[in-house]
Amino acid sequence: MNTTDTNDKTLRRFLIPLDTGASYDRPISFMKCLIATLGRRIEKVTLLHVMAGRYLSQHMTNVDIRVSSIISTDKFRRLRSDYLDRQIRPVLEAAKKELESAGIQAPVEIVIDDGEPVEQIVKKANEDDYSTLILQRSNASRVEEMFVGSVTSGVLHREVKGTIYLPGMGQIGGAACPPKSCLIALGASPCDQVVLERASVLLAACGDNLEKVVLTHVLDVVKCSEEMGNGTVSGSYIDDLLGKAADFLAAQGIAKNKIIQAVGCGNPADVLVDEINMQEVGIVFMGRRDRTALKELFMGSISRKIIYRCSKRTVVLVSAV
Repeated sequence: MNTTDTNDKTLRRFLIPLDTGASYDRPISFMKCLIATLGRRIEKVTLLHVMAGRYLSQHMTNVDIRVSSIISTDKFRRLRSDYLDRQIRPVLEAAKKELESAGIQAPVEIVIDDGEPVEQIVKKANEDDYSTLILQRSNASRVEEMFVGSVTSGVLHREVKGTIYLPGMGQIGGAACPPKSCLIALGASPCDQVVLERASVLLAACGDNLEKVVLTHVLDVVKCSEEMGNGTVSGSYIDDLLGKAADFLAAQGIAKNKIIQAVGCGNPADVLVDEINMQEVGIVFMGRRDRTALKELFMGSISRKIIYRCSKRTVVLVSAV
C-alpha cells in the first residue's frame, strides 16, 4: 500500500518494547503481519529494550553509598557491556532480522536504554511521536498483576499518545494475515471518531481479505429499558451512531456488505465478550481511558476486562490524545 496522506500518522512509526527474558514471538509476528498488510506506509520500527540498572543503582545509593563507586568503575562498565553483547543484543538483532526477512522497507533500529521500564517506554513513545506501540501480553493473571504488576500493565495505566496493540495468543500470520475480521466498540464519546479513523486505515489496507467488520454499541440497563419496544431496541442507535460509522468506513473503501451493526444491552464487558466470541473476530478496537491502577481496582475497566477475557484476540486501545 503506497502512502498518500503524509499528514496521517496512523500506523507509520512503530515502537516495540521487548523483554529479552520472555518470548517476543507475538509482537514480532504481528509486526510481520503489518508489514505484509501496510507495505510502504510503515516509516520506522524501533525495537526497545530497557535495562533497569541505572534505576537500581540510583535507589541502591540511598541504602549504601559504596554502590555508586562500584557501579562507576571500569570493571562494572565492562561487565555491563559484556552482558549487553552476550544477552541483549543477539535477541534484538534476531528480531530485527525477522522483520527484514519479512520484507520491511522502512529502517529498523535497535535502542537499549537504562531506567525504570514503564517510565522509559512511555517517555520514548511520547517524546519521539510514535503512532503505534506493540506490547507483549503478560502471562500473569489479573490478580497477580494487581499486586505484582507488569511492564505492559504499567504502560496501560499511563498517558500514551500512540495507539496500543496487544497481539492475541491465537494464530498470527499465515491464513490470519492480513486480518479477516474485526469488532469496533463504539460508545457516545469524542474518542469514537478517532477509533473509527485509526481502525479504517488498517481495514482498508486489508483489501479483499477482509471478511467482516462488526460495529457494536452497548446500552446500559437503564437506557436499554427505555429503548426496548416490542422486544427489540429502537432503530435510533443503529441509524444515528452505527449507521454513521458504517457510512464513514464505506467512504474509506470498506464494502458496506461486510459491515455488521449490532446493539446490545447489559453489562458492557459481558456483552462485548459475547459478541466477540460469537462473531469470532480477530481484532478488537476500543477507546481507552488513562486510568490509574488504583482507580481500576475500585471502578473497573471495560478494556481491561476484554484484554483478560479475550486473550486470543488482538486488542487495540485507541487514545484521543
